[in-house]
Amino acid sequence: MTDLTAWFHTLSPAEQIFCLTGGFSNLLFLVYLGLHWMGSDHDVPLDDADFTVFSVRSLLAFGMFTGWTALAASRSGTSFWGALLLGVGAGCVAAWLVWRLLRLLLRLQSSGTLDLDNAYGQSGTVYVPIPAAAQGTGKVLITIQGAQRELDAVTEGAALPTGTSVIVTGTRPGSCLVVSATDSIELSSLTF
Repeated sequence: MTDLTAWFHTLSPAEQIFCLTGGFSNLLFLVYLGLHWMGSDHDVPLDDADFTVFSVRSLLAFGMFTGWTALAASRSGTSFWGALLLGVGAGCVAAWLVWRLLRLLLRLQSSGTLDLDNAYGQSGTVYVPIPAAAQGTGKVLITIQGAQRELDAVTEGAALPTGTSVIVTGTRPGSCLVVSATDSIELSSLTF
């Protein structure tokens, strides 16, 4: 620690300011990460409209890159104003890149909410036998919204044993599908 303190005192006043800017931004970034990992996720936006270039993440990136780039430029012999200009330029680029990267990641985010209306007309397989005439529920394996799911299902026709190929003809409250065996239904009779 004494070597770091001695090194810090060898810096010019401008370089000390650059060093403190970068170091303080790094410290705040570590605190931010710690809070994020501990579950304090209150500032994470829900969609692109809530996320601006002036977010905490972007401002921290700006501070880190401004401080360290300006310090490196000053140590390599660049004048104070040149180092400051390079540092602010690098900070702006870093803040913009963080903003763009997070916007791209937010666009990949999905709500994960299952919309059973997307199941109409989809085919699947009976996993747990389904009693006849809607007298009870069974289960079907079906791919909806790009993921295979196991959902409750009823049939209005004959009982459907495990392994029967089915098609979804409707839904019921409580995330329950209405299915029919694929060999007992005409596709033209489906209503969407």
